[in-house]
Amino acid sequence: MQPKFCAQCGNALEARVVQDHRVRPVCPACGWIVYLNPPIAAGVIATRADGKIILVLRGENPGKGLWGLPTGFMEIDETVEDAARRECLEETGLTVELEGLLGVWSYHHIEKQSAGVLVLYRARVIGGEPRAGSDTVEAKFFARAEITDAMLAFETHRDALNQWGMLNDQCAKGIG
Repeated sequence: MQPKFCAQCGNALEARVVQDHRVRPVCPACGWIVYLNPPIAAGVIATRADGKIILVLRGENPGKGLWGLPTGFMEIDETVEDAARRECLEETGLTVELEGLLGVWSYHHIEKQSAGVLVLYRARVIGGEPRAGSDTVEAKFFARAEITDAMLAFETHRDALNQWGMLNDQCAKGIG
C-alpha cells in the first residue's frame, strides 16, 4: 500500500527520484522521504511428542482454503522469537518452546505487489489444545508424510518443511 500523505506534515506526497536513485514517495513541503520496507513475518514448525506438525487452514487471502504454518507479522514491541510464539498461540491455541532457528526466507506477493521476510523456528508444543484462531478455520496435526505441496498455501512453507524434513533425517542418522 502506497502512502498518499506525509506522516510529518500531512501534505500530499509525490513520487521523486531520491539520493539512492530510486523513485520513492517524497513530501514536497518538508522533504520527508518514505522508505517502504518489507514486513517481517515469524512463525514455527511446531511438533508434538509423536512428531506430528501443527498446520492451520487459512481463512483469509492470500492462500484462503489452503494449509500453512502458524505465522504472522512481527509487532514493533516484540522480538522475532516473541512474534513466533505469539502467532502460534493466536492461530493454534498452542504454547510452544522454540528449539532453534530453522531459516530465513524472502517472499514476494505478485498480486499485492509487496515483499517480506519470513523467519521460522523449530518448536515443540508444551501446552494448549488445538483450535482455530481469528484468521484461521482449523488447526490440525499432520504427520509429515500426510502433507503435500499442493495443500500448502505458500512456497516458503513448502521449502521450510522440506528443509525441516532433511534436518530431521540427518539427525536421525546421527549426521546433524
